[in-house]
Amino acid sequence: MESFETLMAGIGSILILTIIILIVGSALIRFTIVKQYESMVLLRFGKFHGVKTPGLRIWFPIFDTATRVDTRIVAREVKPQEVMTKDNINIKVSAVTYYRVIDARAAVLNVQNYDFNAVSKTMAVLRDVIGHHDMNEILQSREAIAQSVAHQVEEDVKAWGLNIEQLLIQQIELPAEMVRAMAQRAVAERNRESVIIASTAEVEASKNVAKAALTLNVVPGALRLRELQTIKDISSEKNEKVIIFMPNTTGSESGGAIGEMDEAYVANLYTMIEALGSDVATDRRRKSGHTSYTGDIRSTKTGADFTKSGADFTLGADNH
Repeated sequence: MESFETLMAGIGSILILTIIILIVGSALIRFTIVKQYESMVLLRFGKFHGVKTPGLRIWFPIFDTATRVDTRIVAREVKPQEVMTKDNINIKVSAVTYYRVIDARAAVLNVQNYDFNAVSKTMAVLRDVIGHHDMNEILQSREAIAQSVAHQVEEDVKAWGLNIEQLLIQQIELPAEMVRAMAQRAVAERNRESVIIASTAEVEASKNVAKAALTLNVVPGALRLRELQTIKDISSEKNEKVIIFMPNTTGSESGGAIGEMDEAYVANLYTMIEALGSDVATDRRRKSGHTSYTGDIRSTKTGADFTKSGADFTLGADNH
């Protein structure tokens, strides 16, 4: 019985000693896993002791102070900044900056809050650079201005162990009256371009028309064929009146009769009427050898009228 009590007392003492050792050990020694994208800056008795690389690391909480630093690229938005340009136009500019920690020691020891200070520095440099450019330069050279800002910020934050990967100007907000003026200018430019294009087309078209007129004038019968084609095109619809001017062989002011016309011209007239579509009576008289056109064509003071199934054709006298 006494041996059992002695055994239990020994086990209890061992448990108590183990707990004490664990408590003391946890206060003196700590195991920490540093991730691949992290660095751990270690200070011992307030002095820089070293930078722990990724893996399982041991440090002593009583003597050491550990600070984890994320070394991945971080994106921070730069809030819209009101800036006065070189030509005295008040605009708002917003941007986004991408940076990463390349020196964990400098990021912990040289600056209190590297994230806040990096964004603040970007704001200040952005306002300064924008203020040295005109509005047109800002709108046309946005990428160049962003690179200039990123270069200046990188020179300043290099001592903090930071590297500016990229800086982008997101939005440039202009005053309302300036937006309206630019819109009017853009419309005027488009109108100018459209007028130039239309005038250029007119010049090219006039050249082609001149060439066509020269060809029709030189080639025998070409102008007549063009005339017949035009008459056929305009007579394709029903209930339309086509006026054909005919020469006056007598030279009188009042106009001559159909019988006094030149036989060759009358033959051409038959061809023209065939293009429009002659009636049966006219075709019968033509085949029988008649050179004058009677029946459905009636003489008038100015020429003759011809009527056929819904289309009216007037043969007018040409006194030229």
